[in-house]
Amino acid sequence: MVSKSNYPRLLLTLVPVLMIASVAGAQERRQVPELRTYGQAASVEEVENIDDLINRYKETWGEQDVDGYIALHAKDSEWINAYARMFQSDTDLAHFIEHRLFPAFDANVSKQEASNMKIVSIRYMSNAAVVHMYTDGSRGPSRTAGEQLRRTHLHLILEMQNDAWRIVHTAIMDAR
Repeated sequence: MVSKSNYPRLLLTLVPVLMIASVAGAQERRQVPELRTYGQAASVEEVENIDDLINRYKETWGEQDVDGYIALHAKDSEWINAYARMFQSDTDLAHFIEHRLFPAFDANVSKQEASNMKIVSIRYMSNAAVVHMYTDGSRGPSRTAGEQLRRTHLHLILEMQNDAWRIVHTAIMDAR
């Protein structure tokens, strides 16, 4: 039993513990924080151009448009998915997307993923940006009990190349 004289000491001990618990609670599985922007874009035009690239990314993915999707990437783009398939050129990536990835899934699955894509964060840097998005889709079963859709996170690194923004690196991760 705790005496009344120890209440202040107990309270001082419990407050930091509760604060830590509330921070940890904000990072539970599948819980996504509000959109966060880091750094500052060089201009309003830069923000618009990056937003346009992200929208084209969603559109080309949803339409399974290989040429449009690859056009968003740099020639030496690196791409790795959750199964550790790695490609280090737009040509190799295009072959994989066209002959293996898109044909393996009904077009409605890609449309679903594209319509569910949401941005978690954007980090602006000099001539570069990092975009973290996620989507929920039926491209395979969810590993989380009770969840119907599988969550996938996409990390895109963008770079300004020859007056156009290009994807230079993609990392895809399943939230399992």
